[in-house]
Amino acid sequence: MAYKIPDEESVADSVLIVMHKNPQVRSQSDLTSLVRKQLYAMDPDYRVSGERIRRIGINRGIIGVAIDYNASGVSRIPEFCPVCRNAMVAIKNRTLDGGVIEMRRKCSVCPYTLGSNPTVPGRYYFTKRR
Repeated sequence: MAYKIPDEESVADSVLIVMHKNPQVRSQSDLTSLVRKQLYAMDPDYRVSGERIRRIGINRGIIGVAIDYNASGVSRIPEFCPVCRNAMVAIKNRTLDGGVIEMRRKCSVCPYTLGSNPTVPGRYYFTKRR
């Protein structure tokens, strides 16, 4: 069973068309199925994952995302954003004795933040940006 992986431009065009028709999408699985239908119209052999659709849409500025968080048992703070794979920026604060501590980390592109309580993205809500 042969399949093709669409280039980034085709995926971005499909996301733009889908978001024009549906300005709000309530989950990543809904967005994935809508974009796959759009890509299927271009070429029935195209296959793409939900994560790739989300990353391309966010990094291209086509979609805005709101995130619901779930608690996590992970204690390691990620260097890269789990939502869009961009760099995390440390938000630091000065203490009363003059030291500097890291309060939280924030993604440089999307709204993902990570504070002292470890959390992971649980549900995404997508909105049209352009």
